[in-house]
Amino acid sequence: MGKKFWDYLEKWRGLFPRRKNLRWRDGWLQNGYCGDCRYCCGPQDSNEPFPMALLPRQLHARIEKDFCMLNADTAYMDGRGCKSCTSKGCGLPREGRPVACGLFPFVLINGNLYVYKTCPAILFTPLAQLAPLGLEAAHWLTSFSHEELRHLSLDMSPAVLAEKYISLGIQVFDDDGVKLQLR
Repeated sequence: MGKKFWDYLEKWRGLFPRRKNLRWRDGWLQNGYCGDCRYCCGPQDSNEPFPMALLPRQLHARIEKDFCMLNADTAYMDGRGCKSCTSKGCGLPREGRPVACGLFPFVLINGNLYVYKTCPAILFTPLAQLAPLGLEAAHWLTSFSHEELRHLSLDMSPAVLAEKYISLGIQVFDDDGVKLQLR
């Protein structure tokens, strides 16, 4: 059985006695917690695969050296973590990393933007600071084609969403195409 919300809160309080910065910069979320946390890219407390779609320009002949692959264009993490995670952070250049990594703890699910509720960045950053970052992430996502967004977006059930994520009420796309809407 995996850890629960309160377990994470206690763990992050001990690891992060001071709030770290979050900011959107050059099409990437600069998350000050990642360097000391590395939970999302390091070994997970679950063996359930967490898929991370890759764009065609990120695929190469030795992709399995960088990632565990779910299929030809989707990497994943599980209890082993990411193959590219090093003691100093990600060993890949930014353009080789999944789009999901540049957004985290924002997550595109079912065409809408959510946050991963047990990430220290979410637990310790005031909502008034998170909301504009979520909008910036959503605007950045609209630069992708509808087809790319459908590929990048995770498909999750309402039960999993309720357990692990918080909705920002931002719809990036729907079946008719890319159209940013606040709900």
